[in-house]
Amino acid sequence: MLGTLLIAVALTAPAADTTNSVRQVAAYRLTSATGAPTLDGRLDDAVWMAADTIGGFTQREPREGEPSRFRTVVRVAFDNDAIYVAARAYDPEPSRISAQLTRRDEDSPSDWLMVGFDSRHDRRTAYVFAVNPAGVKRDMTIADGGDDDSGWDAVWSVAVGRDSLGWTAEYRIPLSALRFATGGDGVWGFQALRVVQRENEQSYWSPVRRDEPRQVARFGELRGLRGLPAPRRLELLPYTVSGVTRAPGDEANPFYSSSELRGSVGLDVKYGVTSNLTLDATFNPDFGQVEADPSEVNLSAFETFLSERRPFFTEGADIFRFGIGLGDGDGGNESLFYSRRVGRAPRGGVDVPEGGYADRPGQTNILGAAKLSGEIGRGWSIGVMNALTAEERATVLDADGVRSGQVVEPMTNYSVIRARRELNGGKTQFGAVTTGVIRRLDGTGMDWLRSRAFAGGADAQHRWGNDTYSARVWVLGSRIEGSTDAIRNAQGSSARYFQRPGQSYLRFDSAATSLEGWAGSYNVAKVKGKWQGGFLGSVRSPGFETNDLGFQRAADEIVNVFWMQHIQRTPGKVFRDWNLAGNAWEARNFGWERAGRALNVNGSARFLNYWNTWGGVERSFGGWDTRALRGGAALLAPGGYSGWMGGSSDSRKRLTGHTSLNWGLRDEDSGWRYNVSAGLGWRPTPSLRFSASPFYSRYNTAWQYVGAREVGGTRRYIFGELDQRTFGMSARVNKTFSPTLSLQLYAQPFMSAGKYGSFREPTSPDAGRFADRFTPLAVTRDEKGYDAGAFRFGNPDFSVRDFNLNAVARWEYRPGSTFFLAWSHSRGGSDDVTDGQFRFRRNLDALWNTEAANVVMLKANWWVSF
Repeated sequence: MLGTLLIAVALTAPAADTTNSVRQVAAYRLTSATGAPTLDGRLDDAVWMAADTIGGFTQREPREGEPSRFRTVVRVAFDNDAIYVAARAYDPEPSRISAQLTRRDEDSPSDWLMVGFDSRHDRRTAYVFAVNPAGVKRDMTIADGGDDDSGWDAVWSVAVGRDSLGWTAEYRIPLSALRFATGGDGVWGFQALRVVQRENEQSYWSPVRRDEPRQVARFGELRGLRGLPAPRRLELLPYTVSGVTRAPGDEANPFYSSSELRGSVGLDVKYGVTSNLTLDATFNPDFGQVEADPSEVNLSAFETFLSERRPFFTEGADIFRFGIGLGDGDGGNESLFYSRRVGRAPRGGVDVPEGGYADRPGQTNILGAAKLSGEIGRGWSIGVMNALTAEERATVLDADGVRSGQVVEPMTNYSVIRARRELNGGKTQFGAVTTGVIRRLDGTGMDWLRSRAFAGGADAQHRWGNDTYSARVWVLGSRIEGSTDAIRNAQGSSARYFQRPGQSYLRFDSAATSLEGWAGSYNVAKVKGKWQGGFLGSVRSPGFETNDLGFQRAADEIVNVFWMQHIQRTPGKVFRDWNLAGNAWEARNFGWERAGRALNVNGSARFLNYWNTWGGVERSFGGWDTRALRGGAALLAPGGYSGWMGGSSDSRKRLTGHTSLNWGLRDEDSGWRYNVSAGLGWRPTPSLRFSASPFYSRYNTAWQYVGAREVGGTRRYIFGELDQRTFGMSARVNKTFSPTLSLQLYAQPFMSAGKYGSFREPTSPDAGRFADRFTPLAVTRDEKGYDAGAFRFGNPDFSVRDFNLNAVARWEYRPGSTFFLAWSHSRGGSDDVTDGQFRFRRNLDALWNTEAANVVMLKANWWVSF
């Protein structure tokens, strides 16, 4: 929530700009007479009597521009080691102060006090430190024009107190946690924010309008910070981990152990190269406390995007972000750097002789990784990351007891470099980016992988008209190298399908050992005022390829979008605020075949009681689907209608809920779908929260790809009607015993079944009517699958189920040092022979009767600062 308050672009009509007058306050330098304050939340130290007072907060919510209804007083002091902040939050009804007890960095419907420091005074980036009346800490970095980084964790201290006047917070923030120039005029950007949850009031010391896209640029000034020494910034975080895995297996397998023990050690290092430049490194990292990825059934030609949860990669990720996608969903997640590539599961298969066994690693070990990030002067910021992953080998034991090894993942080096220059007070930016992947393939037998992959380019953006208008452009190039097998695989991948018949602009080169491509994008928009809108688009050549270190679904596309919206933020008789938007888009490929076209209308509203609703409808007009046949000719896909709607209750209440529905209906009876989801949250006490989010979906299509067969030199494509039903749920229990001790439980049941029928093959994929594009396929079924006369294919029906349970106890036993006790429980499987019917009770019984795998892990780290 606090990150949203600080960086979300809340769009309203521009009023007279009163925020250009910068508020100023002097920080108090501690002396030997005053001494450093004692962190107890009482605010009775001599320094707080001497320091200047910061007050006069202004509302952003709910009555923008009006003085806060709750008095807040802040004071700031410093010495050569730390920044100290004292905050007094007056409240005429102290018994109504909201104080939820959660683990660190977790959002909650609480009162909050926040302070932010733009310590480099670049008017773009800031460090934020927040606390609620229960003593729960949150910290993050924020960046105008970027994303907040809630994964950033500093070692700092805060004490809170409550009395008849309200509540207090007393901070100590080490200078080593911040980046700043040791010379200069001693001026930092500074902001203070207070949230009064019961009134939904957000008030700022330096006023920020709702329509303001640049939050840090509106910070006030904290003066007098001259003569600060460069802090010693060497932090070590050694760790040790041990665990045991109990899982079902084949007792005859010599590699199997019913209780498999493991243990390892590692080290994280943070070093301040300069006061503005930091080096982070990790050696032999372990992420066993991280939640497992959600289950899914993916029947598409594309991989699924998985969010990053590993701390080394989430912290400081903003500098490395370079999005290349448009819209939302997996397409909107496309990026030049996708950190889940580093340490991915090994991709090589294992050749196991008859009667033999294999021990195959499930994950690729990261030998080491390092990041260098910060500012290097004159508006330049830089980020460099390099990671090295180990060669992973499977051990094979043949029937005679002879052991051998097979490489399943080569040793690989990954690198990212990002540089950015800011001009004109941050309104103008330009930058460069490059990524590289180098694999050691010699002697591995994995020449079907690319040996080298590089991508890079430049971007620029500019804001003008008091930040009312913005423009951004970028251009990239890519090159991959490898054996002829590797490049043939790239040319024939789902991103481009160079082998596709019926086109003349793509050429499949079976002798090529490299592939090059390029891409670009533009975005010009009005982003402030009641009316906003703009144009954006992207283009990718057929050979553009970034998936070795990025996430890219498709190449060979030209997309243009127009959008506009009207936003009303003035409360009325029914709504507190609302918006209505629309957009239109068209996509083509480099053969100028139209891949799609659509119109969309959507809107959202917030009621006076803080309940919310949203919805939209889209009309698509179809186009040429060049991927439906997975390398075959383009198929003329039908258009259709789709829509979504939903609502949520007031998030401040103990009992909260939300529900949503999305649906789709294809033209010419070619398919339909719907997904219904809901969520319920209950907080019976300030330290205990239950939540559950079930969903049920049904997907019906008349042309689901099944497979392909070579018959007499002709490739025959098999499609079928699919009826798929899926149920899943995410459930959580969070219990917090203190701000440093918590227990989290996460459970996810999942089951999905799909039944195929009415098999057909596309014989006239360009026919005007959908029914004429396919010819029914006469098949007979037996125990081995389906017989189509000229060829056979297996039974594509499926029924899968999974259940994952994670429990993590976290104890920060001293500042920066943490002990984890984690347990994971998983069970699941699929039916070898299935009729594709979704039977809820049968799946539950099957899950219950399936043997489970259990992992218990202990991890401890110790933070040391020099």
